[in-house]
Amino acid sequence: MHEINAEELLLKKGVKPTPQRVVITQYLLSTHSHPTADEILDEVKNALPVSLSRATVYNTLKTLVEAGVIQEVVTEPGRSRYDANVSDHHHFVDTETGAVFDIPAEVITPVRATLDERFKVDGYKVVFFGRRQD
Repeated sequence: MHEINAEELLLKKGVKPTPQRVVITQYLLSTHSHPTADEILDEVKNALPVSLSRATVYNTLKTLVEAGVIQEVVTEPGRSRYDANVSDHHHFVDTETGAVFDIPAEVITPVRATLDERFKVDGYKVVFFGRRQD
């Protein structure tokens, strides 16, 4: 499988590949854990020769979301997680562990088909909550 190069991805999306953006993007491309901004900071702060502030992480994440490099996943009010998988999919939050799992879009009945013509749906994301049964 071809590993995605963070710097190339940023350039392709029109984002200047600063060292901070490259390190954060590469970390998000390497994980499926849907980390929070604070978790990202903890994971990448030692990967740069200069200190990385919380504000820089938040600003970088905002830039990456706006450019479509990553997506923001809101799993509870006021708490965002970040996902480098920008394909059409949904999420399942395990309420015991807090783990977040990707759910393929095709397993969800299309919402557009269930709404009447008064509603024009441009897109939607579904977040399920429960316990994962292994």
